[in-house]
Formats: sequence, structure tokens, C-alpha cells
Amino acid sequence: MAIFWARIGFLATLLTTLANAGGALALSPDDARHLLVRTGFGASPAEIAELGPFDRARAVDRILSGMRADPVTPHPTFLDRTWPPYHDMPSMTEPQRQAFIQARREDMQRLKAWWYAEMIATPSPLTERMTLFWHNHFVSAFEAVGYNVHRMWEQNEMFRREAGGNFARLLHAVLRDPVMLRYLDNSTNRKGRPNENLARELLELFTLGEGHYTERDIKEIARALTGLTIDRASDWGFRYLPAIHDDGGKDFLGTSGLGVDDVERAILAQPRTAQFIVEKLWRDFVSPALPAPSEIERIASAMRSARYEIKPALRALLLSDTFWSPSDRGTMVKSPVELIVGAHRDLGLPVVDLAALPVHGKRLGQDIFEPPNVKGWPGGTTWITPASLVARYDVLTRLLDSRGLVAPAPAQGQREIALRLAGDSWRGGPHYIVRINGTTLIADRELDFGNDTEKFGTLPDRADWNWRVLRFPVSGPVTQVSVEFVNDGAAPPDANGTRRGDRNLYVDQLEIDGEVFRAFDARQTTTKACGRLRPGDLYCNGTLVFDLAKMRAAGMASDISPAENAMTDGMMAPASRRMQFNASGNRIVNLDADAWLATLPASWRKSDAMWRALAPLPPVGSMRADDAEAAMRVVVFDPVYQLM
Repeated sequence: MAIFWARIGFLATLLTTLANAGGALALSPDDARHLLVRTGFGASPAEIAELGPFDRARAVDRILSGMRADPVTPHPTFLDRTWPPYHDMPSMTEPQRQAFIQARREDMQRLKAWWYAEMIATPSPLTERMTLFWHNHFVSAFEAVGYNVHRMWEQNEMFRREAGGNFARLLHAVLRDPVMLRYLDNSTNRKGRPNENLARELLELFTLGEGHYTERDIKEIARALTGLTIDRASDWGFRYLPAIHDDGGKDFLGTSGLGVDDVERAILAQPRTAQFIVEKLWRDFVSPALPAPSEIERIASAMRSARYEIKPALRALLLSDTFWSPSDRGTMVKSPVELIVGAHRDLGLPVVDLAALPVHGKRLGQDIFEPPNVKGWPGGTTWITPASLVARYDVLTRLLDSRGLVAPAPAQGQREIALRLAGDSWRGGPHYIVRINGTTLIADRELDFGNDTEKFGTLPDRADWNWRVLRFPVSGPVTQVSVEFVNDGAAPPDANGTRRGDRNLYVDQLEIDGEVFRAFDARQTTTKACGRLRPGDLYCNGTLVFDLAKMRAAGMASDISPAENAMTDGMMAPASRRMQFNASGNRIVNLDADAWLATLPASWRKSDAMWRALAPLPPVGSMRADDAEAAMRVVVFDPVYQLM
């Protein structure tokens, strides 16, 4: 294996020499895959073939010129409605506040699912990679900003708008972003009582890095940022209040100034600012190890010369010798988002449960819109532990198995209800019965995908439950839907007093006629032994009833996410990955495993003892040539698939 990679290195050097000597060479499939995986999420055979005729420079320019400022996926419909009264939260009773927060959390889950849909569907994956990059650079978190999902959406739009735009313009917007002002407490920064949080992180994490400023710089910049606040009494929008601004002179970063505009100019005048941004881009796109300072300065100089335009820096990064070096390929660990989105784009997987994707990401350690702290996700090898690797393989298994879960298409004019369910199984799955309008039976069966509690115990975290969407045809008026759990099998304790298993049924939501009803808002009855439970969590025999008319009248119905509709129907996927229908009306997915496998290097596994030890699977070459499906699974479960 070492000889193989040595030969690859020699050939790469030879090809580079020939290109420099007299004409650039077209990308090899391996080169095209490398560029696509690093600048996006995965690389399908069609995408690799599309870059085939181009040399490195033209391929990079093609990707950069295709960057967008707007998403292609319809945004969640709740964003179009009148904003909820965030300003009333302080005066709410505790039950009102908890209901309000729960509703905002569910809105946030819809927004997270929407972003996954956009990352899977986008024709410009580099746009979403850079949106994710800025999200992890200018860090803020949903729950830390008063659960204001609407302002978080606006921040996400801002990052996308400047994904490949201009850093100076982005910095200007961030310092007036309500989410950032709230997250780093600048909304309480006022004359005579300066709050240094935003000033400190602005220098340490956003622009210069440690060691390139003084404590006095922080204090003076904090004074300059006074008056930048939010209007808590109305829309939580940005406000500049001169009355609380410290209008005295300040000295920072070797210059003098008064307010935020002077701070921006001083920061952008520092050579270190462009170097700091380039270092972070290098670690995200090229290598965990930084190159010589002269190489960083070469790229930073291109950025400064372009007045902080981002694309010149990206172009210089992507055309660097290090980026294309064989020794620097497969050296970066995919983040959970890159793994999940990449598997969909690589393999053309159907999205049968869009809401599950952010749950998978959270389980693997990357809960988008909820970074762990102001430093964001550290990334790199921190993504991989023995436990997280097992979880990654479990998520990949679920995603691959989703091809067998694509629901039948309803017959012409036929309607259906969709229930999002999970469960715990113990010597058999939870038995459930679904009725409409109180009497009409539409399902009477066992859940066959529940967690086996006898083997694995009960999973306490909803993020770990195996949710699936099940669809049932209906006809005529539907005014009520009930879900009954009938075979609670609580296992008796063993001789040591330990219970080894149980059966439970979980209901998340109901969808019908384009409307979604939360189980949390439905009426639940269960045995007295279980006491009061969150509606939808049936730990004992019981029934959950969706009274659609009453719930609709109470404002408890919401429109199904357009993104979820589009992804489920395959409309957002490129033509090469769209779902098709067979004669019986079942949606099928055309995954050409042979075509995808043909784009992989002749020898997939690298000779790295760490990765061999993590999962000693046979290399692809040992699989039967006619068993492309099995070979594909071996590739996806090879530890190397966790790398890029």
C-alpha cells in the first residue's frame, strides 16, 4: 500500500510539472472527487463527470462562479406569518412561557430540517459549506438568544448572502446582528457600564486571534461598541441608541476612534485579520496543519488586495500545491453534517424523514444553530471517538436502509395520513391501532423498527429514537385520528432487581392534507400507573387522540414544510437522483452502485494503522464483482469514508 501511495505522489508531481511546462491537464476522476468533497458534500458520478473536461484552475473557477446568495429550497412557512410575541415572554405565566418556548423549539427543528434540505438539494454546495463555515466562525446559539428562531433565520440568510461575498461587509453586518448582540451581551453594553464580551470575542475569535491585541484594546473597543443594542419591546431588531453610547475618544489597535465604524476600519487595517481568516479557511478546506507563514501571507495578500473579497482567497487556497497533494487527501474528518449530507448526495438517497436529519446530526455531536460555546465546534479528530464511530455507522445504516422505506405514492385523487412514530421493542414490537373518526380502522399492527430494549436498554434521549414516517390511505372527511398502544410489556425485574426490557410507543406528529398536528397538543389517556406523561409518549397502554377541528380552531395546525414536501417527492433532487415510480405506484430510487464505485480510487484504503484499527473491514477489492450493493456498503462503512 505504501508503494501505491508513493507512486501516486510521483505521478502527481510529474503531472504538475507537465502542466506547468506547457498546458494544463484535465482533472482525473480522483482529482474531481477530491475537489467536490472538499468544497461541498460528497461527489456523485454525474458531478465528477461534469468536471472531467476541466483543468484545476477552470474547475475551481467554475465552482466559485456558481456560488449563490439565495437558497433554492422553499423556506418554512412559519417564517411568513406574523411573528410570535417574543417581547411578552417576561410577563407570561410559567405554563404560558413553557408552551411558548416549546413552540419556538419546534419551529427551530423545522428550520434545522430546512437547512439540511437545502444542503442536500443545492446546486452550489460550496455556498452551504461556506454558510456553515461562517455559522461556526461568528458563533451564536438559539437557546442563548431567547429562543428567537426568526432572528436566527435572518442570521443564516446573512451568512449565505456573504458566503462567497465580502468579509468587510459581513463583519459590518455581524456587528449589527440582533442575534450576535444578544448572544455576546452587547445589548447591555452602555456608557459607564461597558460589557466587554463582544469586544473580546471580536478580537480573539473573529478577526485577530490571541496574542495580537492588548487588554486595553478590548476595553477601548467595548466603549466604542456601546449603544449597539436590540429593541426588546417590539421586534427584537437592531437599534443604535446614542443616549447610551460612550462618545468620548478611544485608542485601540494603534489608532483613535469613536464608534463601531472606526473599530471596523482599524480591524481591517491590521494585516493579521486577513491572515487569521485564511488560517481558518485553510484548516477547513486544505489541511489541519498550517503551512509556512509565507504561504498564509500569500493568500491573505490576495484577499486584502481584493478589498476583503472572499472568492480570491478561496481560489488561492484551492489552487495551492498542498490542496492537490496526495499526501494531504483523506486527512480531514467529515463533520456529522458533512457525513449525513454527503451520503445523500453521493448515493442519491431518498429523504423519507427530513425531520430526522438534524436529530442524527445532534446525536453525532453537531446540532446546527446550537454550537456548544462561543468557540464553536472544534472539529478535526474530536468528531471521532469509539462511541461516536459506532453512532456514525448506525446513522449510515439508517440512511442506507431508508431506500426500502420510501412510501407508495397515493393513487390518483387518494389522500393519506402520515404518522411519525418510534418505539421500544421487547420480545416483539409495540402493537398499535390507528382509527379515524372514532371507529374506522386503518392500521392494526406491530412496529417493526423499534429499539430492542432487551439488548440495548431504554434510550432516554429522544434524539436516539429511531423515528420513521408511516403513511396510510384514507378517504372521505377525517375529523379525528386516534393512535392506541395495546401491548405494554413491562418486563419484570431480574433477581438483582434490574429490569432488562420494555415496550413503549412514541408519536411525534400527524400530517394530513398539507397540515401538521403535534402530538404534544393532542389529548392522551393512559393507565394510572404511568401518571401524567408528555402527550405522544405512551409508556403504558393508552390512546392519543388528534381532534383535528378543535386543534385547528386553537391554532395548533401548521403547514407542512415545503422543503419536506419537495424532498419527499424527490422534486428538489437533481434529475440524476430523482425518485421515479414503478408500475405499482411505489416510489423507487435509482442508485447505480456500479457507477458510484467506479469513481473511487483503484485502492480505497489508506495504510494508516489508526483507521485500520477502528474498523477492520475487508477492502472493496475482496467483494464479488457482481455484488455492487455489498461493495457499496463496504465502502460506506470503511473508516476512510469518514475522511475527506
